[in-house]
Amino acid sequence: MIEDFAELVRRSREWFERAAAAGWFAAGDRRRFEAVERATPADLFESEPARPLVVALFGGTGVGKSSLLNRIAGAPIAVVGAERPTSRETTLYVHEAVKLANLPPELPLNRVQIRRHRSAAQHDVLWIDAPDIDSVEEENRQTALAWLPHVDLLLYVVSPERYRDDVGWRVLRERGQKHGWMFVMNRWDEGDPRQRDDFRRMLRGAGFEEPLLLCTSCRTPPARLPAPDEFNQVQATIRQLLEAHAVRELARLGVRARVLELQAALAELSRPFGDDAQWAALSSALRREWEATRERLVAGMSWGLQTAAARFAVREGGLLKRVGREVAELRGGSERKARNAVGQSTALQSSAMSDAERPPDLSDLAGLTASLWDEWSQAKLTAALDAVEVATTRAGITTAPVRRQLDPVAERAAQVIHDRMQDEVRVKLLKPHGLAARAARRITGFLTAALPLAALAAVAYRVVVGYFPRAGQPQYLGVEFAIHSALLVLLAWLVPFLLDRLLRPSLETAVLAALRRGFDDGLAIVGDGLARALSRAGSEARQFRDEGQALIQQAKTLTAAPPAACEPVLQKIIART
Repeated sequence: MIEDFAELVRRSREWFERAAAAGWFAAGDRRRFEAVERATPADLFESEPARPLVVALFGGTGVGKSSLLNRIAGAPIAVVGAERPTSRETTLYVHEAVKLANLPPELPLNRVQIRRHRSAAQHDVLWIDAPDIDSVEEENRQTALAWLPHVDLLLYVVSPERYRDDVGWRVLRERGQKHGWMFVMNRWDEGDPRQRDDFRRMLRGAGFEEPLLLCTSCRTPPARLPAPDEFNQVQATIRQLLEAHAVRELARLGVRARVLELQAALAELSRPFGDDAQWAALSSALRREWEATRERLVAGMSWGLQTAAARFAVREGGLLKRVGREVAELRGGSERKARNAVGQSTALQSSAMSDAERPPDLSDLAGLTASLWDEWSQAKLTAALDAVEVATTRAGITTAPVRRQLDPVAERAAQVIHDRMQDEVRVKLLKPHGLAARAARRITGFLTAALPLAALAAVAYRVVVGYFPRAGQPQYLGVEFAIHSALLVLLAWLVPFLLDRLLRPSLETAVLAALRRGFDDGLAIVGDGLARALSRAGSEARQFRDEGQALIQQAKTLTAAPPAACEPVLQKIIART
């Protein structure tokens, strides 16, 4: 079972470290995970088929723990008397044949005293005498607490005047299921049977149905006692525990308590990942915030788009500017002839275009669109993400990984929208008309050339017919005919020409439509990016949550069966709560 527990701890730590590296855990979560007890009594020994039972004497100041250990050992191995409250060392009393492992580094190794013995009666027991839990020095208290995870059986020693010690009871309540417990009321020569009965009632209230409470006195010479000394029963109980395989059962008890603690920690650490319902609600919150933000951005950007389109049209418009471009094209005609086939085709198409169809100069387009997404726009987007973060916090989900996915999308929003607007403007200026408008302009363009030619043909016919009369005498048609003919040709050209001009789209209108479409497309891309980013965060959280649940299920299999405390002596030393 210890090997299974070690494997569970290893997998849990690996899971925790990966999730912490991804930002799902805070410093408090790490403290919570590290607080799970992983040390066991087996850590004190080299790998052996049967290790000794680890028994620790625990209690407050002046209750006689060291005197009791000296009586057990039959020799003065522990410091007693006035020096005891300031004792800094932990005494280990162990048989010389027992092979101790390198002590765990979390123990205060500079404050350990190991006493070896040859007593066959104590061969299977390692005794620990730690500093007082209520010592006046905090370091002494911490030393005592550091040894507790390495204890199988805790001998809780009290005195008649100190059996209601608050510090000892707090440890008892916190560690009731992690050890076996024996209780010794020492200095019994100063006690009263009513104090023993009161202490027994307290133990029953703490979960011990039949607490193993023994009364001893280590004073020499022996004093008058209110009831017989029960020290021999302490030794006899240890022998009974060894015969009842207490090392195995108490090890199972300790491992089970540690697994339950780890299971509770894993369940608590899995909460910041949220569940599917919470992530669905968070996705809805993002969608609502983005729709509201998009409406504000569209409304706030309307005037900027109109201004940019007007400025672009002003820079492109004007007779002088158009004439200047045409002159420049004429001067560069020789250069165009020297270009490659693709360049020549493009130049011929450009020269064949009318001024209305020729693509305008786009060199300053980037400057006009770059200023559209300003600090105000970015602030609105950031405010939307802040609102999503608040919703994430309310759902109990860790916000850092969510922002880690959303923030890069927000940082790229300006460039995405800028690029989309430029692309749309360029495409629009290459084909500023719709399909119907292009068909109508082809007709008006044809009529602009065909109707004048037809009028000229009619005038020419009239001239020929009039110049060669049937009588053989030529007739001159006169000035009036010439004026009428000129007016006819002019009207034949002017009417389709004006219609063609009327069908030409306004440059400002075309650019404005392109800017709006590009802005809307850019916002759609940003919104989709935010939704995908949140989905990635949710998938990552779901993966860690599922791994945590798998660890919890593994922990449940280790705690399915409680220790087999079938022996009467084991039932007395194991708490039920």
